[in-house]
Amino acid sequence: GLEEIIVTARRREESLQEVPQTVNAVTNEQLEKLNILNFEDVQALVPGLSLEGSSNGFSTAASIRGATYQAEAGATPTVEFYLNDTPILGTFIFQSLYDVGQIEVLRGPQGTLRGRASPSGSITLTTRAPDLFEFGGFVNVTGTDQDAQNAQAGINIPIVEGKLGVRVAGLYDESEGSQVRSINSSMKPSDE
Repeated sequence: GLEEIIVTARRREESLQEVPQTVNAVTNEQLEKLNILNFEDVQALVPGLSLEGSSNGFSTAASIRGATYQAEAGATPTVEFYLNDTPILGTFIFQSLYDVGQIEVLRGPQGTLRGRASPSGSITLTTRAPDLFEFGGFVNVTGTDQDAQNAQAGINIPIVEGKLGVRVAGLYDESEGSQVRSINSSMKPSDE
């Protein structure tokens, strides 16, 4: 059967079908099934979304429906990022993607409901919440023939059943970057 998708586009949990705006939801199950390890790869799941990361970590950008901005200009971004309903710089979101509960892409002008106005839309990333009833965890390891390794792990511990729980997650990610070597340096390229 079909599973109902719950979103928090209006700062409360409600069915995706009942939200009166365009929202694309990428669930944890989709990320795991497709083995998406980089935030930039989410653009393959959301039509009209373009995500651009950079090797310097400064000029990350997102555009929805073609409206873009340049970080170097010092202007306010047209697309805002939120981590667990808290405004966050895109440079932090683009660094790693692990222990994600859901990603929501809200299209169109967003008011200050979450703290910042954004004329093109906003992207909210929600981490997995701790399970208050069951002890559990996960380990996910990925390797490639290009000397890239990605290891993710998390553990869930209910402290007071039904009331208090702790979830701790971590990531180890290493690759040879773009594998482009400099003629000025003998060092191998690396992203850690």
